[in-house]
Amino acid sequence: MRAYDPLFAGLVLAAGIVYEVMALWMPRGRIGQPGPGFFPVVVGAFLILTAAACLIQALAVRRPAGPARDAAENVTPVSSTRQTHKTWLLLTFLVLYIFALQPLGFPIAILVFLLASIWVFGYRNWLPALGIAAALTAISYLTFIAWLKVPLPLGILSDLLD
Repeated sequence: MRAYDPLFAGLVLAAGIVYEVMALWMPRGRIGQPGPGFFPVVVGAFLILTAAACLIQALAVRRPAGPARDAAENVTPVSSTRQTHKTWLLLTFLVLYIFALQPLGFPIAILVFLLASIWVFGYRNWLPALGIAAALTAISYLTFIAWLKVPLPLGILSDLLD
């Protein structure tokens, strides 16, 4: 356990609580007709639950004593250069997604972004990756465009999906 893990999880938990309180001031609407505060309330609740779980895990982790601790401290971490490369690659894909969103449309742009992200994280089996990306794209489309009526661009699919 790193010394700052509980501190970071606690700060994220506090930020999540503040976010949730602010989201509760917004009109939530109903499930069938969500208001502007519906999605922020869901996000805030997810943030609070996730941060609380991370805090509990960070506090529950105990450092082993004696030889086990010495062995654990001698584990070689993943190359920070490789992690930095992955971070920059994901950031590049995100910027490309932003530029592709208008001309290609949300469904195609998010599908390609998700496939690229799955590749960056090291998963190389393309058929399941395509299935995962397609399922997440369909869920995103149904949630944001069909249900919440967010006016995301449909791009070259506008005639087909309208």
